[in-house]
Amino acid sequence: MTELLVLSASDVRKLVSMRDIIAAVEDAFRAFGEGTSKLAPIVLTLVDKHEGEHEIKSGYVEGYSIGAKILTYYKNNRSQFGLPLLQGIIVLNDIRNGTPLAVMDGAFITASRTGAAGAVAAKHLARKDSRRVAVMGAGMQGRYQVLALKEVLGISNIKIYDIVSQAASDYVKEMTNKNEFKVEKADSPREAIKDADIVITATPSTKPYVSDEWIKDGVHNNAIGADSPGKQELDASIVPRAKVVVDSVAQCVERGEIQTAIRQGLIGKGNIYAELSEIVLARKPGRTSPTEITLFDATGMAVQDVTTAYTVYKLAKKKGVGTAVELE
Repeated sequence: MTELLVLSASDVRKLVSMRDIIAAVEDAFRAFGEGTSKLAPIVLTLVDKHEGEHEIKSGYVEGYSIGAKILTYYKNNRSQFGLPLLQGIIVLNDIRNGTPLAVMDGAFITASRTGAAGAVAAKHLARKDSRRVAVMGAGMQGRYQVLALKEVLGISNIKIYDIVSQAASDYVKEMTNKNEFKVEKADSPREAIKDADIVITATPSTKPYVSDEWIKDGVHNNAIGADSPGKQELDASIVPRAKVVVDSVAQCVERGEIQTAIRQGLIGKGNIYAELSEIVLARKPGRTSPTEITLFDATGMAVQDVTTAYTVYKLAKKKGVGTAVELE
């Protein structure tokens, strides 16, 4: 008899710390770079009538498991139904024999492992004295990027901008209560960015709102929001000025922040400095100058979901958390 472990959102949240997740995500990048993992092509279905997206990411990591994440993003969920914009589940199977291991909530894992990827990138690419952070987008990812980043750098100040003023105000209140650093609301992207050492873009925008002239020497950019065809947050002219590091070349040229710069002929694949895995494995150096502009283009990889979810699963088994369901 096979036993499947079912883990709720609250189960998942109480089992892992952000440090656990950062460690799991770094392992995912190592496995990706060493060739001990595999990614399947992303399956994306646009639900145009309801302004939604249905996405499947799957893959495996040796030493962990094989898994698939089914995620939906419906931009009007909150206003029309009082539901989260992002919802999903992750299914894990034993990599040795395919036996189902677990089904768990995927929204928290997606948010936290994406934040962790940004932190891993900043650890290698941001200046070590980076303290001031500009965050574009007061949603879930705007929060998790900061919650992960503070584990690797000494943040002193956050400036948040969101097109919805109340969302930015709510962010300031929540993040001030949770953290010791200063959190301020900016009235424009330019105001937020002007003194920033790190710029985080985490919106669903399809039009650039960060101008080339605002990005000064020495700034690190975590480009998070552009993760499907047609999305863009940065002026494409920023890209050729930067040392460009991606999570996956194959994914980023099609669906990442750099897709527009490539389409416009501003850069080619040969201008991509590295995949982050190469830097994590010390095959290439990260930041080499205090004045260089660095850009991490993150589209999210299934291997990050697998290592994070499997870490959750092992902790759940150890602590007796979750509901066991018997399968034939």
